[in-house]
Amino acid sequence: MIVQPGPDVERRELLAVAFHNYPLDDALVACQIPIGTPGGAAVISYENALCSLHVDEHGAAIRELITDVVPAIAPGDLAPVHPAVPGPVCTYLQSRRMIRYDLAAHATRQLRMLHGDNTLLAGAWLSGQETRLAVQVEDTSRYDDGGLVLGRIEVFDLATDRRLGAAPLPRARDAGQGWAAGADIVAIAQNGGLAVFTADFALLIEHPLTRAARDALAEAGASEVHSLRIHPTQPLAVLAACTADTMGVRDFTLHRITWSATGSFEVRRLAKLHAVGDVGFGAFAPAGDALDVRIATGGVTWMMLAVGPHALLDLGPSRGLQGAGWSGPRRFLAFERGAAQIAVWNLPEGTA
Repeated sequence: MIVQPGPDVERRELLAVAFHNYPLDDALVACQIPIGTPGGAAVISYENALCSLHVDEHGAAIRELITDVVPAIAPGDLAPVHPAVPGPVCTYLQSRRMIRYDLAAHATRQLRMLHGDNTLLAGAWLSGQETRLAVQVEDTSRYDDGGLVLGRIEVFDLATDRRLGAAPLPRARDAGQGWAAGADIVAIAQNGGLAVFTADFALLIEHPLTRAARDALAEAGASEVHSLRIHPTQPLAVLAACTADTMGVRDFTLHRITWSATGSFEVRRLAKLHAVGDVGFGAFAPAGDALDVRIATGGVTWMMLAVGPHALLDLGPSRGLQGAGWSGPRRFLAFERGAAQIAVWNLPEGTA
């Protein structure tokens, strides 16, 4: 893997603190759910329990074990939804439902979103209020008729428990790839660029993000947006475009895009990635603009944080990454199966 930072972008290593006294059997971990509170995380086990964890300089400890919130689970059915703002509520998708658990109020809320041959793959909040949730749906209803798997994006209003609208994904995508939601919009990769919609899927013609994505693809010499993340509360997005693919060994460019209410925009290249397998994004920090970037290469997941327009923080490789996410404004946690530990990075002041 070769990482070539963009113009005026500094790449520097950020060392981790590893906590080996991880209080859970890593083989029983089904899902890690970031909650955005300092030192906090939620973990769901295959024993149908939700554990509230706290990580500090002394290690990791279970603060609370909750056994009445998690219905019976099956491998691969759970997907965490990263918080848009710091808080004690953890949200995850389970098959066809959204489940929210408030660790402070000990309150559970469930919403069944799908029926039949549909399943939920990923979700993202449209704003910091966490009232409208965009979800990626995989539809296998036609699979027995010819192997066709369909995908679409739907938006649900949690205040009314109703679906606001939907739009198809042009082709089947891995979880969280080819679309994004945030800043009160939904964007879907299609027609060699991005189509941008409102929450009820009214098309926003020539939105600045649409125009900026065209410029980014042209600068990269690419034809399609591979991965995308939009900040929940800011007019800010980061996209990855594939520029070469030789038998699964691929090159990508990463671009950072900002825009204004007047329609102006700025595109900055963050980096070029050479000879990697795949690239995807986790989430923006719940209070800042640092973005979790994950690069698959050589059987490991290389983790980086894109911080503002000028910095890439290199977190190094993870073998057996089970999950990662923000724990407070400047703390990032990674759960590693191979080492049965939690790795913690504390970002320097002013970097997120």
